[in-house]
Amino acid sequence: MPIPLIIGAVAAAAGIYGAAKGVSGAIDHSNAKDLNNDARSMVDAANHKVEAQRKAANATLEDYGQRKLRAFNGVIAEFIETFERLKNIELSQSPELDKLNAGDFSNKTLAGLRQDYQALKDAGLGLGAGMGGGAALAFGAYNGTMLLATASTGTAISSLGGVAATNATLAWLGGGSLAAGGYGMAGGMMVLGGIVAGPALAIFGHVLGNKGEEALNNARSNLEQARTISDQANLMAGKLQTIESVTSLANTTFSKISSQLRRAVSELKKVIENNGVDYRTFSDESKEVVFRSVKFAQLLKAMIDTAILDQDGNLVLATEKRIKDVAAVASGQKASLDTPSA
Repeated sequence: MPIPLIIGAVAAAAGIYGAAKGVSGAIDHSNAKDLNNDARSMVDAANHKVEAQRKAANATLEDYGQRKLRAFNGVIAEFIETFERLKNIELSQSPELDKLNAGDFSNKTLAGLRQDYQALKDAGLGLGAGMGGGAALAFGAYNGTMLLATASTGTAISSLGGVAATNATLAWLGGGSLAAGGYGMAGGMMVLGGIVAGPALAIFGHVLGNKGEEALNNARSNLEQARTISDQANLMAGKLQTIESVTSLANTTFSKISSQLRRAVSELKKVIENNGVDYRTFSDESKEVVFRSVKFAQLLKAMIDTAILDQDGNLVLATEKRIKDVAAVASGQKASLDTPSA
């Protein structure tokens, strides 16, 4: 066979092979593009889900914080002023209040309420003052001891928002991003419950510059990472939803007890108006009015002392049960108080 024919045949075969590889490469690139689009859509959906739940949790915590501030500047301040007018008070303790660690009212709870209220006034959050979003978020998430202890350390607090800013989870809950490093959803995951997120959306770069087979492998890897992010987003959204649910329960319970205390203080004022301030001269019925006001003040203090989140920004697991116990005592039911408070 003449040599030119052999060369021609080889060249033809190479051309056919090259064309086949070209077609295969084009198909791989097309498949890679589809997979990358799926990955992007999956991560976008994950981001949207977490962001929506973050906003819901943040709004609920802020609302709870605002409610607690209103109570301090309203019914709690009114109770303290009215109760302190009484003389020679002798109150028997309630076993259920004792189990809630809300007993010993005259020596401990009243002093605690006074201290918390004074700390709020020192922070510039007294009567008529407003509360910014960061401050309300911190006040809703933390208990009085965790939040207001700053005032006793010699560090003046003009805004409780500074507390939120120093806690990564609260900073993320309030703003959607973390100041340190500017993390997005991934940063929030790393903060909330120790969940570590996969790579962010930036991992999905162009694949057209790669060879077809390499682009397809990279796209498959991107899709797997997107699935990981989606799974972690579901976990995180679940944690946020639980925080929202527990906070909503706390908010409702706090509101009911505030209303009960408001009615009790109104009755107590009438007792004082009609009988003076010497508790020893009160009838049994009037003494019951005093006890009722004390009971609801103790329960409100128990709520204030119950944190939704710990100092690391995680949900306090015992909180939901404690809130239900407080609600049961407030409604006159027997609470299940076999678990220590958080």
